[in-house]
Amino acid sequence: MTSNSDGLLGYAAGEIVRGEGRGAPMGFPTANIHAVDESRIPDDGVYFGWFGLAEGDPPRGRLSAGTWLPALISVGNNPTFDGRTRTVEAYLMDFDEDLYGAHAIAELTTLVRRMENFNSIDELVVAMEGDKQAARDLMAKHPTRPER
Repeated sequence: MTSNSDGLLGYAAGEIVRGEGRGAPMGFPTANIHAVDESRIPDDGVYFGWFGLAEGDPPRGRLSAGTWLPALISVGNNPTFDGRTRTVEAYLMDFDEDLYGAHAIAELTTLVRRMENFNSIDELVVAMEGDKQAARDLMAKHPTRPER
């Protein structure tokens, strides 16, 4: 796992839109961010970071503007599913509320692993469980988002 000196590798901001709907059945529902500025998004991979609603967005469950939740953020074209479009998908740790239409920000702070093409969905899920454990380990070291 790597991060840079200021703890921020990049970020994605935009509206939460519907994705392919594959994450929830695998146990990993994601918030798909339609990023308005792709120049701030780092290379493809799975990252640990922080997810929050944009200023002025109405609260969604326990998430409101100014509240940051830990997240795993996948950046890439989902090669296991022969994806053609680069996406940014955030799996919020211990949070499962409807976020469609919200405007959100995902800050990517630590590279957990590079994007991979797995031979099966089962292999992908095993890797995602490992990502989730890596995120929990990082949450233990950094329980709150650093002030920026």
